[in-house]
Amino acid sequence: MIMNRVWAMPSRDTFDCKPIGAFVQRYLAQSKISIDPFARNKRWATYTNDLNPETLAEYHMDAVDFLIMLADKGIKADLVLLDPPYSQYAVARCYKDIGREYKAFGEDNNCVLYKRVKDACMSILTDDATILTFAWNSTGMGKKRGFAIEDILLVCHGGARNDTICVAEKRTQIRLL
Repeated sequence: MIMNRVWAMPSRDTFDCKPIGAFVQRYLAQSKISIDPFARNKRWATYTNDLNPETLAEYHMDAVDFLIMLADKGIKADLVLLDPPYSQYAVARCYKDIGREYKAFGEDNNCVLYKRVKDACMSILTDDATILTFAWNSTGMGKKRGFAIEDILLVCHGGARNDTICVAEKRTQIRLL
């Protein structure tokens, strides 16, 4: 496993932070079909989505619905970028920005949302897929879903700010559901 730590100013658009953008571009360069369910204004992936219709993403759907739609179309990706809002507060702010009610103890809870998105990813992955996750933790997809960590980039933002933890995981086995 490769692990690096760098310092960089944070950005609301995660991939605009230079070392994080370079991390993503390195994996995109090796990819044939990529998916970004939380793209905001980045059209880097083959298929992009963001809940907010004011963004430049190709689709504007709930992330789980977006992934199910792609699976229904038979699309398989060798790279998925998962950069959801990192906290309950951030999820609530995103929903407020589009006029949607946020339910902290239901499906909107960030822990529940992340699990639902990760589970939905499983049906659109190639056997050798890589998933990049961005968060304040290094949980990623995990061994139970058949993934192994290959690369971690820890981006320190200084002061009392949380680091951004970028994790690249490779699918190592096919999990039978």
